[in-house]
Amino acid sequence: MTHVLTHRGLPDGMTRWDLYGLLVKAAKHFGLTDTTLKYLRFAISKTQDQDYAAGRICALWPSVSETASQLDADPRQIARAEARLAELGFIVKSSAARCRRYGVRSENVIRYAFGINLAPLVDRAREIETAARKACFEKEEAKRLRLHIPKLLERVRTSGDASAEEAAEVILPSRRPSRIWRYARLKEIADALEALIETLAEAPVAVEMSDRCDADVAPREGRKTNSKRSSGRQPELRLTPAQFCILASPGFEDAVKIYTPPGAPPDWRTISAAAKDWAQVRGIPAGLWQRQVDCLGSEKAAVCLLVADRNAEREGSAHHVDDMRRAFLGLARNTAARGSALQGLIGELQGLQRQLRAAGNRSDGADQVPRSGGEIASHTAGEPPLRSRRGRLSGNIGHGYRES
Repeated sequence: MTHVLTHRGLPDGMTRWDLYGLLVKAAKHFGLTDTTLKYLRFAISKTQDQDYAAGRICALWPSVSETASQLDADPRQIARAEARLAELGFIVKSSAARCRRYGVRSENVIRYAFGINLAPLVDRAREIETAARKACFEKEEAKRLRLHIPKLLERVRTSGDASAEEAAEVILPSRRPSRIWRYARLKEIADALEALIETLAEAPVAVEMSDRCDADVAPREGRKTNSKRSSGRQPELRLTPAQFCILASPGFEDAVKIYTPPGAPPDWRTISAAAKDWAQVRGIPAGLWQRQVDCLGSEKAAVCLLVADRNAEREGSAHHVDDMRRAFLGLARNTAARGSALQGLIGELQGLQRQLRAAGNRSDGADQVPRSGGEIASHTAGEPPLRSRRGRLSGNIGHGYRES
C-alpha cells in the first residue's frame, strides 16, 4: 500500500542533497521545470537523512495549501507540480479519508504516511546520476564544439574550393555556432564539416604544386630525403574505439556506454570521459590520473588504464596485478618511454583474430581452438570462451589496427 511504501535506499556515499544536485544537473533530460525543482527541494527538506536508508519510508504530508504558503506560490501551481512529478515517476501520492494528508513518525522512523512518498525518486538515484553525468559531458562538449567549429570553417575557407564553401554554407548558414546550444546539433555540424574537410584532403593537389616556382624544388628534395631517412622507423600504432571496447572489462565497457549517445558508436571523447570516472572507481586518485593525461594524452592514458584493469582481473595469471594504482603508473611510464602497453593490446587483438580464423577453418567445431604463440590469447587473459565472443569480435576485429 502507498502509505507504507518503502525503497531500496540511496547508493553508498550519496546523500539526499547530493541527489537533489544531480536532479538539477539532469533537469532537462527529465523535463523538470523550475517549479518542480523548487517543489522537490522543499520535499527533500521536509525529510530526514535516516529516511533514505534501505527499507525506510521517505515521505511528507503537508497539504497543498500549506506547501503553497511556505513556497509563496499559488496552490494550483503546487498541485500541477505534484501531478507532473507523479507523471514522471518521481513521487507517489496517497490520501486518507476526505483527501486528508497525515503521517506518524516515532523514534525518528516514519511508520506510515498519507501524502507524498519519495520512494520512486530514491530508487531511481542511479538513473539520475547517469543522466547528470551525461548532461555535464554534453555541456562541456558543446562548449568545446562552439570553439572548434569556427576553426573547421576557416579550414574550408582557406582551401579555396568554392563548392566546399557552398557546402559549408548549407551546413551552417549563419556561420555562428555561438548561437547554438544543443549538443546534438553542434555535434551534427562538426561531423558534417569534418567529413567535408576529409573530402578536400583526398582531392589531388597536383595543380597546387605545379603553380610553385622552381625555387621550391630544393627544399622539397631536402624534405623528401629526410622522409626516406626516417622511413625505417615503425609507425605508431593506435586502437580504434570499437577495438578498445572489445578489450575493456565488463565494468569499463559499461562506463563507456553510459557516456555514448544512444544509437551512436563510441569515440575517443566518450572513452576518455568514461576512463576518468572508471579510474576513480578502481582506486586511482584524480590527481594522478590528470597528471598522466597531461603527460600522455587522454587516449594513451585510457589505454594504460585498460591494460591495468584487465590485468587486475586475471586471477592466477602471470600478468595479474594486485595494486591497480602502481600498475597504472608503471604502464604510463613505460608508455611514455616505449609505448609498450599498446603493443600488448595489439598482440592480443592479433591473437584473437588468428584464433577466429583458425576456428573457421576447423571442421570439428569451435571448442578446440588452436592457439598461436607470442600473443596474449583469450584463454590466458581470462576471457570468456571464444565461441561466446565470436559474434562481438567478428564485426570489429577484422579491421585490425590502424596506423596514425
